[in-house]
Amino acid sequence: MLRVLTGALVVLMLSTCGGDTKLAPAAEKSTAKEELQCRDFKNLMPNFVKAIDTGRTANLKKVVEEQLLKPLREGDAPPVNDVLGGIFKTLTTFANQPSEPGAAAGQLCAPTTNPPVLARANTLCEMRRSLDTLVHQGKAIDSVELIQPQLQLILNYLTGRGKDCKGRQRVSHYELATVVNQLCAQDANCQVTDGLDLVIGFGDYSSTPAGKALLQHLNTLVTKPSFKGLYNPAVLSENDAVAIVRGLVPAIQSADAAGLDMAFSSLPLGADLKNDLKPIVDDLKIILNTPAVINPTHRAIACVMGKDKNLDSIRMIYRLAIEEACPEYELTRLTAAGQGLTEVDARGSLVFIATTLAQAVRDDDQAIDSSAQVCRTLFSTTPAPNNGPSNAQLAMPVAAELVENGVVNEAICAADTLLFGCAGGAGAQPACK
Repeated sequence: MLRVLTGALVVLMLSTCGGDTKLAPAAEKSTAKEELQCRDFKNLMPNFVKAIDTGRTANLKKVVEEQLLKPLREGDAPPVNDVLGGIFKTLTTFANQPSEPGAAAGQLCAPTTNPPVLARANTLCEMRRSLDTLVHQGKAIDSVELIQPQLQLILNYLTGRGKDCKGRQRVSHYELATVVNQLCAQDANCQVTDGLDLVIGFGDYSSTPAGKALLQHLNTLVTKPSFKGLYNPAVLSENDAVAIVRGLVPAIQSADAAGLDMAFSSLPLGADLKNDLKPIVDDLKIILNTPAVINPTHRAIACVMGKDKNLDSIRMIYRLAIEEACPEYELTRLTAAGQGLTEVDARGSLVFIATTLAQAVRDDDQAIDSSAQVCRTLFSTTPAPNNGPSNAQLAMPVAAELVENGVVNEAICAADTLLFGCAGGAGAQPACK
């Protein structure tokens, strides 16, 4: 988890860095007054620094130092080195992209007020524009700030920390860590590249008329009373939710429209909901005949169903969203966040960036294999010698505590400050509330 947070921060920090003789997106001009207002790293991320200084990250440090900072084989680089190398390689690739149409001489980026079409955008420039709109200007900060509480709930569910959303003491669910560990297996059934291909396929599909229709139908569906009614354990039990997934999977895997209709008609759902779901089912029929989307979907489903035989991931989502009714996973809140992002990002920058990043990572086999190794190591539930705690039992509680102490929002604030400066203080930085 720390790798993800650190990696994200590194990407944001370096997204202003160019390669060769090209110039990165220009930083905002600063003044002496502004520099006096800026806080150092210790003050930008006080809880993160405090956790390190007081030794609360010791267990995570132990896993990283003893297993991820050592080569797996003599002569190889440590897995973490390969992951960081992959990040720098990706950024260098982006920095070597041509300047945007309309950019001033010697610059990469066109003026923010007149960006080029996405097909001709420089990825680093588009990343910076998106961060400026969504985070620095705060136009989607509410959606961004949902990341921390939602991640916190997942980590607490996994580790059994604290009370659940109904005030009951949580119990640990390290079986979910086992699932994540297995999803990163890089074996005949599970490859990280399948997930990347899925991101690329759906990213491209979302810009087509059929993809836009699917998004519209989903936005309409979540407003229907029949769908909202599912957020009730008396209407939809955990076993019902699992049965729905198990019922739809064979039809999707068979790529058969008739089979999909038959599976859909047999689901334990009310007539009103089935009628409201009909447009989505029709959209799925189109996807069944779209190889760039359905082929990686088949592989991803086969991976998940093969490794998560008890559907523990589905059970977690059901328990947090429906059984516990956690506010962070409340339907109207999620819908508002999603629609808010769609409205603010009418240009489609987020999908463009996600697709471009996925494609860049997809082309780096070494970084992919090392990332999978990091994943397997951190989420391993194999007991240490003499029945000691597993890696997951050492690392995940540390990650949960860091998130609980606000490290995600601190990282967002720090990235905002590094990219855009701090003139005007926190009031001019919605990310630094």
